[in-house]
Amino acid sequence: MIYNFKDTNGTFTVENPQKYNLYFPLTNAKGTILSAISPNLAGDIKEDNDHFLLQPASVEDVRNNLLCRREFFIRAGREIVRCSYPYKDIAEYGLLYQKIIKRTEKLNIEILNFIPWNLGVEVMQIKVKNTSQKELSITPTSFMPVFARAEKNLRDHRHVTSLLNRVELDKYGIFVKPAMVFDERGHKVNETIYFVLGYEGEKIAPQGQFPTLDYFFREGNVINPAAITEDTKPATEKKTEFDGKEACAALRFREKNLKPGNEAEFFLIMGMDKNIKNIHDTFSKLDSPQKIEKSFEETKKYWLNCLSGLSFDFKDDAYNNWLIWVKLQPTLRKLFGCSFLPHFDYGKGGRGWRDLWQDALALLLTENAKAKELILHNFKGVRIDGSNATVITSKGEFIPDRNRISRVWMDHGVWPCLTLSSYIHKNADLEILLENTTYFRDCQLKRAREIDSGFKQADSLLRTKSGKVYQGTILEHILVQTVVQFFNVGKHNIIRLENADWNDGLDMASVNGESAAFSFMYAHNLADICALLKKLRTRTKTISLLKELKILLDGLNETADYADYRKRQKKLKDYLGKTISISGEKIKIKIDDLIRDLEQKSAHMKSWLRAKEWLSDGFFNGYYDNKGNRVEGKHNKTIRVMLTSQVFAIMSGVASDKQIKDTWVSIKEHLYDKELRGFRLNTDFGGLYLDLGRAFGFSYGDKENGAFFSHMVVMLANALYRRGFVKEGFEVMQSIYNMAVSEQAKIYPLVPEYFNNEGRGLYLYLTGSSSWYIYTLLEEALGIKFSYGDLVINPKLVPQNFCNHTIEIKFNLSGKLIKVAYIAKNTAKSFYEIKDIFFGEKKVIRENSNFLIKRSELLKNPEKTIKVYLQ
Repeated sequence: MIYNFKDTNGTFTVENPQKYNLYFPLTNAKGTILSAISPNLAGDIKEDNDHFLLQPASVEDVRNNLLCRREFFIRAGREIVRCSYPYKDIAEYGLLYQKIIKRTEKLNIEILNFIPWNLGVEVMQIKVKNTSQKELSITPTSFMPVFARAEKNLRDHRHVTSLLNRVELDKYGIFVKPAMVFDERGHKVNETIYFVLGYEGEKIAPQGQFPTLDYFFREGNVINPAAITEDTKPATEKKTEFDGKEACAALRFREKNLKPGNEAEFFLIMGMDKNIKNIHDTFSKLDSPQKIEKSFEETKKYWLNCLSGLSFDFKDDAYNNWLIWVKLQPTLRKLFGCSFLPHFDYGKGGRGWRDLWQDALALLLTENAKAKELILHNFKGVRIDGSNATVITSKGEFIPDRNRISRVWMDHGVWPCLTLSSYIHKNADLEILLENTTYFRDCQLKRAREIDSGFKQADSLLRTKSGKVYQGTILEHILVQTVVQFFNVGKHNIIRLENADWNDGLDMASVNGESAAFSFMYAHNLADICALLKKLRTRTKTISLLKELKILLDGLNETADYADYRKRQKKLKDYLGKTISISGEKIKIKIDDLIRDLEQKSAHMKSWLRAKEWLSDGFFNGYYDNKGNRVEGKHNKTIRVMLTSQVFAIMSGVASDKQIKDTWVSIKEHLYDKELRGFRLNTDFGGLYLDLGRAFGFSYGDKENGAFFSHMVVMLANALYRRGFVKEGFEVMQSIYNMAVSEQAKIYPLVPEYFNNEGRGLYLYLTGSSSWYIYTLLEEALGIKFSYGDLVINPKLVPQNFCNHTIEIKFNLSGKLIKVAYIAKNTAKSFYEIKDIFFGEKKVIRENSNFLIKRSELLKNPEKTIKVYLQ
């Protein structure tokens, strides 16, 4: 690893950090300000895609673009120190801050950047200490180009939008308030004020400033600005020539004499707000070194407390600390979305549909109290045709597509069911199935097959023919997403791929493409819904569903035949036609009849897939391309295998134990890289595959074409653990950690989206693999599962999981911290089984092959430790 941990709270240091071209996220509790910062002080600060304080920075900008930096010049005699340049640096990172320590020939410089947990500004503190034997005269100057507009204006009317800038000079810094928001669809008055304020020591104001790039550079440039290299005087009052220019926060602090061993402190407060009073109020909370220090300590405590609902102690400090950062990742994605960090330059804010549900898995573990509200809100994004809005904004609003393209991902119906089931089991809340919520409605109809050009609704709520807002139960939403897909099949009787599935790169087979990979999971979910219904029928015998949905419930009172794909397509066509404008009428259906229908559907899919998609090569086929050809297996003397297909065949329960053993052999033979010791997403297909997707245009070993894709790898571990393949599950799980901490990865402690052919980790922090890693570690490896509120303990541990015979964890259950300790002393075992379990002094008796502790007992005695003895 490139870093060293220095405590048990995840704090770590990196020597010479600039050489890795990495970045670090900064934000507050609500995500109202989002920053990326690198060791060379590069990266941007923004509120959303339309409000950037600093210039938008993609990953190459972080390394190379000097206009994307929070620069701080120190002139000491003839020497000019640029704080963004490396000087044998050491970087320190914690929750959530970056501290850079520099040592020049005469100075020690310490630069701290953080965002207070409860304020909408980034704070930059610069400490300068004279380490020479002589008195030094220093003249400090900050330099931050103030972008003050939308991301699109980086290339769209860059100069024109600078003409809108209006600059105001304050005693402590600069305010930039563009006159208008430039948008050729309709310009409007700008209300946002962008600002950088600064002071020295005990609130000593800057001497003056250079408020535009022209004024700062003069005849120089970003390498040699005249304000630094020449004796250029700063402005102390507003000049008309400052308006309509590219602005910058170049604050000149007074010349200061530093005796040997003495130091000076400088502070910069930067952000954006629509209210000048709010800005002054925020500044008043940070206008002294003491207030800054207090805010900094409170911020560290806040983030540490956010993670306190789940803690692991494997008696391995490096692994424990690494897990702290992995636990934080789902929260970061909740705040950043899939955007606003340098690798994620394709995002426009908000999170994708898939991300909502997978991040909720981790939130069930760390912030369970918020889970129900989140889940209920998420279901509002479901359309009556079984598809859904694909993006949710930071304000909780659903939008059809980030790029305004009419399209559908066929896997989107899988994730809500998985998360809802976990929530119900964790919280014993079957009643959530009967709660009502709305549906999403826009111009997209029939799973993007038609567009309603006359749609002019002000909101995005599904209405009945009479104009009344329609609401259905959460159970109805789940049924719509799952049962619609059961009938949405292609010529091989497999669910259509549509515009892609989990693998966004399989986006060129919308006509004839089919995804067996996610058909496996729809079959699994149908069975899972049946299990929930069997529990629900102890409380009610009937449920109310939208009348039109009965079209798809064709097995309520009879045995249905699903072998003919044309008949299934016809039923779907009938349903989609009838639901363009719904009646709003509801019918009562017996739960037993609904179970009969869904069990038939699940059984058909499982037997069909098991028989039709198992290949003699020893693995499953997961896809058909746009010409209707099978994708995986032997092709021109080469073998094509995709990890996704194998993962969901195993996880869904479709694959038999014999098939899993053979599949594992195939995975190790074709997808395991012996040099980097990781699992690839697919074999090399040899070039473009225009009948399947863009993924195969990427260089092999990158992104969705054969990279070590963390998300699918951790789901492979989860699937193997679920099916009782413990040693194999551990091997896969450990491969992620080993790759993440290797020297080749060149990343901070986290799970990246993927590792490339060099083993380098890419796309940092904002990935669903972190949610699945924590979920798999707790529920599968450590065996902490719930069955309708009660704790079921079934660990799947191997000797390699232990460093010192003991593992300890704590997790939050209804506001109480529950403690579990695992004790194993026999290291000769290939994997462990439970010998005894004690809750306090009371032995837990195995019932029906399960060790179960009632929820009521746990909450009544949270001070007692659960001890799990393994043999």
